[in-house]
Order: sequence, then C-alpha cells, then structure tokens
Amino acid sequence: MKRLYEKYTIYEFSDEEIVKEICKRIKSLRLSCCFSQQELADKTGVSIITIKRIESCMISDISLSTLLKILRISGTLEGVVDLVPELPDSPFLINEKTGNKIKRFSSKRKMV
Repeated sequence: MKRLYEKYTIYEFSDEEIVKEICKRIKSLRLSCCFSQQELADKTGVSIITIKRIESCMISDISLSTLLKILRISGTLEGVVDLVPELPDSPFLINEKTGNKIKRFSSKRKMV
C-alpha cells in the first residue's frame, strides 16, 4: 500500500482520504502532547465536539483557523510553511529588457 505523504503519491489520494489522514495525525499530536480532548479544546478555543469529530474522522473539512490553532498549541506550527510554498517569480512576468517585474493589469476596464 502506498503511503499518503510520499512525494508524488499524494496526488493519487482523494481530498477525503487526505483529510482523514490529517485527522489521525491531529489525534496523534494531541496524545504526544499529553492533552485530553477537553484540554486541547480549552487551549485552542475550539469546541470539544469539534475536537471529537476531528479525531473520529467524522468531519469532511477542517477549517484552516482550527488547524492553525491545533498546530500552534502542539508546537508544530512550522509545518504550515510547506502548505503553500513560496515560488520564485515566473520568467514570463519579468521584462527581458529591464529585468523588472511586469505589473498585471486589472480585469476591470473602462468602457468607452
């Protein structure tokens, strides 16, 4: 069986499967921090019901703010850096003559 977070195999999994894996990892994080579900709920400001639903994989979507709160309290917030990696400027957006970044035009144009 392929592992969920190997470099390229993640694309073979559905969003639901990825969310379930995140839910399992959140439970592991809580246990490694020696928090009860109630303690985690109190420290994050997330309801105990939400914590229970996440840990039992009875949730199809986790809000980003909830995930950030849990990661912050568990001391693993640095993992967010890789969620949306910073990419270098596209060569298509750099003026060949000046080397400056090309400014995009807004899609709203005046009708004459």
